[in-house]
Amino acid sequence: MKLNFIKANPTENMTIFISDSLPRSIYSEVANKLMNYNSLCGEQVGFIEKPTTPGSYARLHMMGGEFCGNASRAFAALLVQKDPTGFQRQEGAYLVPIEVSGSEDVLWAQVREVADHLFDVKIKLPLFLSATPFETHYNGVHYDGFLVEFEGIAHAVLFTGNELPDEGLLRHIVKDREPLSSSAFGVMFYKEIDNFMTPLVYVKDTDSVVLERSCGTGTAALGVAMSLMAKSSINRVIAQPGGNLEILTDFRDGVISEIHLRGEVSLVAEGQVQI
Repeated sequence: MKLNFIKANPTENMTIFISDSLPRSIYSEVANKLMNYNSLCGEQVGFIEKPTTPGSYARLHMMGGEFCGNASRAFAALLVQKDPTGFQRQEGAYLVPIEVSGSEDVLWAQVREVADHLFDVKIKLPLFLSATPFETHYNGVHYDGFLVEFEGIAHAVLFTGNELPDEGLLRHIVKDREPLSSSAFGVMFYKEIDNFMTPLVYVKDTDSVVLERSCGTGTAALGVAMSLMAKSSINRVIAQPGGNLEILTDFRDGVISEIHLRGEVSLVAEGQVQI
């Protein structure tokens, strides 16, 4: 099978987009092959579909039906590069309405072209469904933090010292939560003294665990935890292995009313792949 692809770099959370029409029943199988080191070697795969919601320009369906903030940002940048004439502009940014799996709402992205194939993208994320204190024990170590659930994906934000990301810990948490209600589950290891977060993400349909270079919804989950603990709005830049992501929350009357994620996206390759 020969497929048309675009590879994007949203803060090194390397994302492969497939523009061909395929049945969703084979998305997971195709994604597993494309992510492999001997193929296009990415962290996640999204499939471009026709929009189904009024007001949306296009739809992105992730490999496991999960929601992904970084892929959403990269998708908006890709649409602007393909044809910017279809979008309104406001204060120098293209306004891009998109649908993404794991979210019932049309999401709006603000896309600014920085250089050829390089964009600054800020997107309004769906609000979380719940956020509660979280703790677990694994291999004699006690971890605490927050569990933040979004549509399609949930994250345990762990405030750690020198502990390194551990796939065993992730699978231990997932097993405790079976049957998993979300399509994907991440553990965000946040070292507060360094303001550094390392994301580890499990996708149910592909049974894959990826040590990601950055994670958009994971950054949002960390921002939600910070905002709730401080009981205030936040605007923080969070360092991750692949670079920095900016998270902004609007905290009013005791609740978080808006979440925005911002960072750079580069479009690095386009062509055909044989699987």
